[in-house]
Order: sequence, then structure tokens, then C-alpha cells
Amino acid sequence: MHTDIIKIYDDFDKNKLNVFFDILIQFVNKYESEFQKYTSLDYLKSIRKFKSQGFILGHSDDNLEAGIFFYKTKVEENQEEDICNQVSALIWTLSAYMIDEVCPVCSESNMRLTVIAGESEPIVKFCDECLYTGVGGKYVEIKEELIPASKNLVKSYLNMK
Repeated sequence: MHTDIIKIYDDFDKNKLNVFFDILIQFVNKYESEFQKYTSLDYLKSIRKFKSQGFILGHSDDNLEAGIFFYKTKVEENQEEDICNQVSALIWTLSAYMIDEVCPVCSESNMRLTVIAGESEPIVKFCDECLYTGVGGKYVEIKEELIPASKNLVKSYLNMK
């Protein structure tokens, strides 16, 4: 697991996010039994099917190069749980589209467009910092797992604005 993820990080190219993303998904599938121990089963079930062409990748304020460099420096000391969490976080960061709208509660982060796992609507705006969830401009409590909104849903949302 350690050797595989280091190779993936070494091969990272910010101009080929689709390739990097698909390789991360292959990594999740290869180490599914490890991910099952540390990742929500609904989230894992969803991300195992993700394909790069289904998302607008890399649309966030996160510095991927710095993040991957940091993750790579920590791999040797990390346990498998840490690696699973890193990869899950990278998949989220790459695929959860961030809009130019600051969280109405904490004002610390821009909102991401998500949906409830297993559903295609409604779009749920989500804050990575305070975990605020909103639908139609109003706070809603959501207990289900959220996953990134698909490319088609994001495009639909952006066209309505």
C-alpha cells in the first residue's frame, strides 16, 4: 500500500487531473478491504464507481501540489488508516466542485456542491469547515452521506445562476 501510493504521488501532474483521479479510484478498488475499515460504506460504495469524466475536477481553493507533497512526506510514518483518509480526502478535494459562495454560517470556506449518496437531487451546498448543509438557500439537517455532485448537476446548477 505504501509503495503504491508513493508512486501515485510521484506521478502527479496538475495538468492531468483526470488520470490522477482515475488512478486514485483504482487504488481504492485495489485496497477496498482496507478502505472498508476506515471509510463510510456509503461513501466508499459511491467513490468506487467514480470516473474522472463524471466530474469537473480540481475546482477548489485547495493547493493540490502542496497537499500531495505533504502527504508524500508523511506516507512512511502513516498507518493504513492515514493513507485511506488521505486518498479519500484527495478524491473529495478533486471532485467536489467549490462555488464562489462563502459559507453563511462560518464564513471560513466556500461552499461545495454535493448530493446525498445514492440520489441525484437536490444539490446540497456543503461547507468543509463547519459542515453546514443547505438546500435552496436554507439550512437542512442531513444525516446521510454526501458525495460530490456530478459534472452534469454542476453544469445545470451553474446555468441556473
